[in-house]
Amino acid sequence: MKSAAINKGRSNQKKKTRARIVNAAKKLMSDNKKVSIEEVADEAKISRATIYRYFTNIDLLCTEASLDIHFLTPVQLFDKVKDWPLDECILFIQNYYNNMAQEHELIFRRYLSATLIEPFGSNKKIRGARRVEAMSLVLEPYKSQMSKTDLDNLKNISTILMGIEPVIVSKDVCRLQNNQTNDTLKWGIEMILKGMNIDFKDKK
Repeated sequence: MKSAAINKGRSNQKKKTRARIVNAAKKLMSDNKKVSIEEVADEAKISRATIYRYFTNIDLLCTEASLDIHFLTPVQLFDKVKDWPLDECILFIQNYYNNMAQEHELIFRRYLSATLIEPFGSNKKIRGARRVEAMSLVLEPYKSQMSKTDLDNLKNISTILMGIEPVIVSKDVCRLQNNQTNDTLKWGIEMILKGMNIDFKDKK
């Protein structure tokens, strides 16, 4: 088996394990009681050591789980836009994640702060990567129209221009209000898409 396929398989398994942990925490939190790592491990039927590979402590896990409750999954989000032209899909997804970041900004800031204290390269830095997954689903039908490099670059730059990180830069560094932030980030993606020589309506 090629190394790329092996790496992809491992990455998918990590995502599944992480989702299993978060879902277990969400289920326990729905009972409105304080949740422990031990309880999550029992619910998910995995070891505490495995949970600690993904989450430093129970507070970080519960913060992620509480955010996950509010979000549409990437698949649910894609189902809303799958019949739209590509440019409209990307801008809709950007607007969705920007609005979610602004509506739950304090929680996002705390979560981001907690993840940043982990050493660079630590497995515990694995995050939900919802934006990346949503963009991958949206771009899949266009892979015959773009090179892999262009496809990856568009996925990555679109992800960079949505969510809590650009919102923080816009507000803390550029001193923009929420509406100015959304307009500026939307303009950024529009300019990138305008410079690409593809037919947004043709999925082939």
